[in-house]
Amino acid sequence: MIEADALADELIALNESELRHRTGFAVSREATGWLRTAHPEISDPTVLRQFHLAILARVDAVWPEERSNVRVTLANLYRQLMLATDLAATRAFIASPAGQSFGRMLVGADIHLLDDAASGVLYRRLFPELPELLAAAQKPAAE
Repeated sequence: MIEADALADELIALNESELRHRTGFAVSREATGWLRTAHPEISDPTVLRQFHLAILARVDAVWPEERSNVRVTLANLYRQLMLATDLAATRAFIASPAGQSFGRMLVGADIHLLDDAASGVLYRRLFPELPELLAAAQKPAAE
C-alpha cells in the first residue's frame, strides 16, 4: 500500500503540469460527449469553444483539491496491477535518472493510464456543474 501511494505521488510530481493539461482535455472530451447527448441541438462553435474553455478553467481551479483523489485512484490502480515487490522495484527505477525520464514520458505518453485515471476523478467532480458551465458558455453567444 505504501509503495503504491508513493509511486503515484512520484509519477504525478514528475510532470504534474502535463498531467493536468491532458486531464483537462480528457474531461472536456467527456463533457462534450455529455453535451452532444443531453443537448444535441447545441452546435454553435462559439458556445462549444466557450464550454471547452470553461471545463479547462474548472479543471485548473479544482486540481489542487482533487490532486489527492487522483493520487488515491492511481495508487489503487497500481495496487491492482502490481505486487508490492514490483511496486518497490518500479519506485527504485523511477528514482534513477533514466527512470525520471521514463516517468515523464509515461505522463506524456499516449497510453492514457494516468490521464484517464485523473480525468475520471475530475469528471465525477465536475459532472454536476456541466449544465451551469453550458449556460455560462451560451451567454456570450447570445449577447
